[in-house]
Amino acid sequence: MARFQMELPTDLMKDIETLEKNSKKIFGEMTKAGAEVVEKNMTNNAPNDLKSHIKISKTYDTPTDGGVNTKVYISGYIPFSDPNRKYFSRSGGSGKTYRSTEGVPASFLAQLYEYGRSTAPFPKKPFMRKSFRKAEIEAAMMKAQKEASGGIIDE
Repeated sequence: MARFQMELPTDLMKDIETLEKNSKKIFGEMTKAGAEVVEKNMTNNAPNDLKSHIKISKTYDTPTDGGVNTKVYISGYIPFSDPNRKYFSRSGGSGKTYRSTEGVPASFLAQLYEYGRSTAPFPKKPFMRKSFRKAEIEAAMMKAQKEASGGIIDE
């Protein structure tokens, strides 16, 4: 019977162990780099009243699939332009009425800009979809991967 024995180089084994230990950190840096690109593009494309409300979440582990994620989100309230206005009210899809005395929710206004409204005066002005440029995001993530892995992964 034939027999085969092979030894892997120790430096290759060390690199593989290092990558295994630091995989969560590497993936976190990659998702953060991609989110920073999207956040920058969204801020450049967004209407002026929404620019300060675009934020990046902390990097976190997703419990359902064991992955790592970083989100770009819109939060906060935009003050009423009319000083006599006391509250903002809208009906939700479930029939519940949402009421806010703080102002118009920035996420609601972003949705109106992105998708428009069937009635005037809010035409569609998409800015979020234009912010996701695949090649730009992938380039930033690959650069972050190379830096976070300490140069072990070249490409």
